[in-house]
Amino acid sequence: MRLSRFIGYGIVALVVVATGVVSAQQEARHARVESFQGTWGVRILAPTAYDKSKTPDASVNAENFDIDYFMSQIDQLSSVDHVMINIGRGHQASWYSSPCPELSAIMGEDLFAERDLCGELAAALHARGIKVLVYFSVTGMDRAYLTKEQMNTWKSYLTTKGLTHREGVAQIMEYYSLKFGNKVDGWWVDRVNKSFSHDDHLLFASALRAGNPNAIIAMHKRVGAPVHQGTIECDYTAGHPWTMKEQVPWDDGKKNENEDLIRSIEAGPWVDLKGRPDDREGTALGTIFIPLQENWRDGAAGFPTEQAIDWTTRVMDAGGMYIWAVAREGSGFAQPQFKQLLEINAAIEKRDEDKY
Repeated sequence: MRLSRFIGYGIVALVVVATGVVSAQQEARHARVESFQGTWGVRILAPTAYDKSKTPDASVNAENFDIDYFMSQIDQLSSVDHVMINIGRGHQASWYSSPCPELSAIMGEDLFAERDLCGELAAALHARGIKVLVYFSVTGMDRAYLTKEQMNTWKSYLTTKGLTHREGVAQIMEYYSLKFGNKVDGWWVDRVNKSFSHDDHLLFASALRAGNPNAIIAMHKRVGAPVHQGTIECDYTAGHPWTMKEQVPWDDGKKNENEDLIRSIEAGPWVDLKGRPDDREGTALGTIFIPLQENWRDGAAGFPTEQAIDWTTRVMDAGGMYIWAVAREGSGFAQPQFKQLLEINAAIEKRDEDKY
């Protein structure tokens, strides 16, 4: 597919927005997310083109990531329902784990992996019956990390096509959504702050569901409790904990607002835009997405295992969904956290055995 084809999508989406018509396909629907109720999963931040172009001495990058090794870890987590992988380099976006030849010809090959690592991971997970979620940051091409020259190139491209930055990012979303199709069961969209309008939300939702109309979506707008539906297009909550600059993800002996995340799902697994329990059609499934170490991608693995098990099982018992963000080490999960994942998995297996 050529990027020029995206312009047709952009015009259609803008017409839909201008008329105020919101397709039911783009609104949150309980049917899309019901199979995620009472489940848990993990997130790994796979390498992107950054790991080769910016850190050439890195032993593992998108081109040599050992999927078989990673899958050998996943195979040991028998109760895991879903795995979150990534297109961009976390919230920094800009560097990608899957090729886009047309855009790399414009922006430069150093931003896009030659190997379709994201697609290969999605295929390997689906082959095991595991659902696939994909992390994507709406910055797309991030001026905070790219060079001035790269951003000028991006702006020139947008001007030539008559697009805003957000419409250009929506094109990238649609490209990968169509490329992966049903290999992707859902998206977790970062950095959708208060500056984004409902028209922006609809634009992103339309782009992300282009390849799979049944893909679930969460858009992250705020941190802390209660969990809340980010936009009316969100099928599940972003579940982002309180910022790590303020406190560690786990209870360190002080009041920890993240415990309130768990309680808010226990009050009712479906929530509305204000975080209130609401099981009517169009609300979002309460979901927790939290690091198993002191930072999102690295740091001390200090999360007490008993507490990790307690939080995971409480959310599952309440009918919500839990996602652990786990630090990567080489081609898999860091060993201290992987050991904890095995203990969480064992506790969930025992829990299920006791039920039946």
